[in-house]
Amino acid sequence: MSRKNHDGSFRKLPNGTIEFAVSTGFDAYGKHQRKRFYGKTELECRKKHKEFIKAGEKQPVKIKEYTLSKWLDEWLRIYKENNVQASTYDEYVSFSCHIKRHKIGNMKLSQIKPIHVTEYFSSKIKYSHSYRKRSKFLINAAFESAIDNDFCLKNPVRRAEIAKKAQPEREAYTEEETQVIIDFAKSDEIFGLSIYIMLNTGIRSGEMRALTVDRIDFDNGIIKIDRAVKHTEELGKPKNGKTRYIPLEEDVTDFLKSKLQGKTGYIVSGDYYVSRAGFRSRYLHFFNRLDKYLKENGALPVKRKSPHSTRHTFGTLRQKNGMPIAMVAALLGHCSTEVTDKYTHLGDVSTLSEAVKKYPYLSTIA
Repeated sequence: MSRKNHDGSFRKLPNGTIEFAVSTGFDAYGKHQRKRFYGKTELECRKKHKEFIKAGEKQPVKIKEYTLSKWLDEWLRIYKENNVQASTYDEYVSFSCHIKRHKIGNMKLSQIKPIHVTEYFSSKIKYSHSYRKRSKFLINAAFESAIDNDFCLKNPVRRAEIAKKAQPEREAYTEEETQVIIDFAKSDEIFGLSIYIMLNTGIRSGEMRALTVDRIDFDNGIIKIDRAVKHTEELGKPKNGKTRYIPLEEDVTDFLKSKLQGKTGYIVSGDYYVSRAGFRSRYLHFFNRLDKYLKENGALPVKRKSPHSTRHTFGTLRQKNGMPIAMVAALLGHCSTEVTDKYTHLGDVSTLSEAVKKYPYLSTIA
């Protein structure tokens, strides 16, 4: 087979006839299409090709070359938008945004090599290994689909490396630290109420940002979690898409009632839910105020951990004080735990309420 000017290929058949094959693009299923013309000479084949074009058929279509950014947009729209849970799709969009901001996003699929993908993962070394593994899964799946549709020949992600870094253990505040934080939070009018709720319920920061006063049932001591601020900064359903109810200890209910009854709006920020950056800023400055207070009173400062550590604290201290892991999982909203599956009655709020009363959060809570 010989190629002339990269616009088709000729082949001499056993009977002496010349075959001229020209690419005409892709069909609706992404399969490569070719049109063939036959003659005694190459010139005759080309003449038939020109006549074919003049007759109204389309010119040969050049293979479409996507950049990684453009292909991710198409891939997410076609393959994922209506085929995965909303929370999973939001996570994919978040990963995609990170990729687009890196130089790899502007490269054509056919140009990307394993070294480029490895370099991208290295640029995210500050992120957790789990985050980078999920990001790799996304890019790998996108490239596999691109290969299936003939937009590229190789998947560079297969041989890309994710550098591992020493991962600190999941941290939680100690019981003593938690007591100090809660005591100060009660008097902090700026952000104390949010910290107080997070430590006493274990809700996610996105759920805290979406929490409004009307989600708290003061009469029955229950908080309803049915919304969260997503990675995209839009208001949506909680992570697993399910509403859950968190019973409160009696003193927690009384404190929230004294602070919130008669008020409306978002607990963190009033009329509008706060951005992720705004939430982290409030969290940081709360601990700055706490450390200043402790220093003035001759006490040691509390080492600040991430907002998510309040969730680990809740789970750790509940278990420490005797609550079964399945009940803790139900309170935290975990949807896939082998132990939880054995407690099919945990959807009953009254059962969880009894557990909250039976197993205290802090042994000396004020």
